[in-house]
Amino acid sequence: MSVQSAYEHAKTFCSSLLENSSNLKSEVETLVTLTYAQSLDGKISGNYGQQLTLSCEESMIMTHRLRALHDGILVGVGTLLNDNPRLTARLLGPDEPESTIQQPQPIILDSKLRFPLSAKVLSQSKKSPWIFTSHDHDPNKRELLEKAGAKIISIDSDQNGLLSINHLLSTLRSPPFSINRLMVEGGAKIIDSFLKSGKVDLLIITIAPILVGANGVSAISNNNLVENNSEDKLPKLTNVTYEKFGRDIVLIANILNN
Repeated sequence: MSVQSAYEHAKTFCSSLLENSSNLKSEVETLVTLTYAQSLDGKISGNYGQQLTLSCEESMIMTHRLRALHDGILVGVGTLLNDNPRLTARLLGPDEPESTIQQPQPIILDSKLRFPLSAKVLSQSKKSPWIFTSHDHDPNKRELLEKAGAKIISIDSDQNGLLSINHLLSTLRSPPFSINRLMVEGGAKIIDSFLKSGKVDLLIITIAPILVGANGVSAISNNNLVENNSEDKLPKLTNVTYEKFGRDIVLIANILNN
């Protein structure tokens, strides 16, 4: 497949996908898309967290098209520290240069404000990042980040001491944030938190034909997704389909949460 054909394939696929998913949430709720790339053995990064490029060119183009169709892109601070992403939509084809794209809002979950002032998302993105943190954070670091252009928002923590996904989503849906479609990209702790929250509507997993091995970081942690790992309470996938992008297979599904 030519690069131009890959752009067209991604555009058709993603537009249809989001259109068909528009009825999953009411007008007062944020549609949550959880998407990530993994190896055949379920790893999202290399040995002991080493950054690893899993997606081929065609599936990477699809991911960037998907970004352009969402209002916000969310990652955890761990991904920011390991990968230093820009969190922008870029690979959309020669007819859609980056400067003309309505970029999604970069959103970071960072309970302790470990966000580095050297992050690309501060200096190389059109939109300044929103950093969601706990009420118990360093006020001096907050001041530095705000001076650099970031917006800091404190939200509640859940019973496990992690940032509350429920409070996050209710905040994002309300003015002045007004995020209608949220794309969640990882890393592992964020994937885990969103799956446990029961708030994921659309799951998109890019599966690369690569084996990483036992020392790679798994997409889902060893902790149970539900209490006591009760089989009848595990999230069920429905409307499962597959799409081939280059060498990769992309799984698409809705999640039924019990």
